[in-house]
Amino acid sequence: MSAFLGKIHYWLYNKIQLHEKLIEDIMEFAEKKGHSNESLLKESYLKYGLPVKGPLESNIEHHNIHGWLQERITSVESRLAYIITELLNNNIVAKKDIADIFYENGANTMKELKISEGTPEELFNLVFDYMLEGMPCDHVNEIIENSETAIVWKTTTDIHKGYWDEVQGDVDNFNYFVDSWINGFLGSSSTGYMYSREENGMCTIKKA
Repeated sequence: MSAFLGKIHYWLYNKIQLHEKLIEDIMEFAEKKGHSNESLLKESYLKYGLPVKGPLESNIEHHNIHGWLQERITSVESRLAYIITELLNNNIVAKKDIADIFYENGANTMKELKISEGTPEELFNLVFDYMLEGMPCDHVNEIIENSETAIVWKTTTDIHKGYWDEVQGDVDNFNYFVDSWINGFLGSSSTGYMYSREENGMCTIKKA
């Protein structure tokens, strides 16, 4: 059955699985703080569906590949927004705690890659090999500048805001966490690049 699947489908599925791992790590941290996760997880599953585990080819609807992947993206993004918002609203965890979890995930991801060099564009592409930005056809990020020393981009459509609005959360929290993931990711490489996001939404990867 896997003959029907291409690299792009595994690429998207791996991004989804990374975000499932972020949810797991956040819930594990909350449990260590003394919070019982059973009710919150159950509610998130009822609202937004169960996580999918195991090989892609064993789970995907082969007659509806694109639709199935979009449903999984919606599910994991919705559950991530819902769980984080509930934990923050109930003062179970702090924003800094969640940012640290994202940072550590990014750092560990880079450590597995062992990247020691690359252009700003290559690092930009690497970041979004892991961070969810919808389907490739969504063309979410517009590159403004691309040189040997820096790449600058802006988000043309905020595809995450709807998920956070749905749960009465703040998408700026999500942006803060993603920034932390990227900083952990780049900071654990030996490339010497740093990341920043301006108030106007412009994002930059450049030499430190």
